[in-house]
Amino acid sequence: MSIITLFSGSFCNENPVIEEVISRTGYRLITDTEVVAEASRISEMAESKIMRAFSAGTSAFNKFTREKERSLSFLKLALAELIPGDNALVAGFCGQLIPKAVSHTLRVCLIAKLNNRIEVASREQGVSDKEAAKMVQKREADCAAWIDLLFNQSDPWDAGLYDIVIPAGKMAPADAATLIADNAVSDVVRPTGNSQQVLADFRLAAATEVALAREGHHVDVDAQDGSITITINK
Repeated sequence: MSIITLFSGSFCNENPVIEEVISRTGYRLITDTEVVAEASRISEMAESKIMRAFSAGTSAFNKFTREKERSLSFLKLALAELIPGDNALVAGFCGQLIPKAVSHTLRVCLIAKLNNRIEVASREQGVSDKEAAKMVQKREADCAAWIDLLFNQSDPWDAGLYDIVIPAGKMAPADAATLIADNAVSDVVRPTGNSQQVLADFRLAAATEVALAREGHHVDVDAQDGSITITINK
């Protein structure tokens, strides 16, 4: 069985889709909240500080404190330790941390047109269209900043980042869940010895990155077949 990641725009029926997928697959659900809590435990940083990594805003002092980079390192290690080899649904920002080379990962995007999301936000939250637009655009900015941080790409909904892009405004949660569950058992995303090794390398790279971050070093770390490569960004 595969790993599923689900990255969603706001007001796109994310929770009903997740519930349906879990019901159909029996997968373990891993949320950003759980990953942040584990990252906080590992790092002894406050959860509120780690959560800032998902925000489009960056403190003016970040170039001195490197808080965002440190948070990212601990988030990677927390996810690596929480995620099993397979049979997991990682919902939210943290799923994007799983390397592309982990080929038994089914990457799903749940998104609707901006005006549709604003309409749903206005109706569900009981606010004006103007207030609803602010809510939706805040999440949009955070998603764009996260994808830019990880992939140097500004469009968080670019189809090239995902295996499946689901139009939330046109597909019922039950139908979306069926599509995801059916694809999760496809041979294309079936675990292999190589993909499991890549996942093990992800854990090793994350642990190495954290060890270096604790010593004040902020570098890129890659692992391949148990061997570490460190790139110094200076």
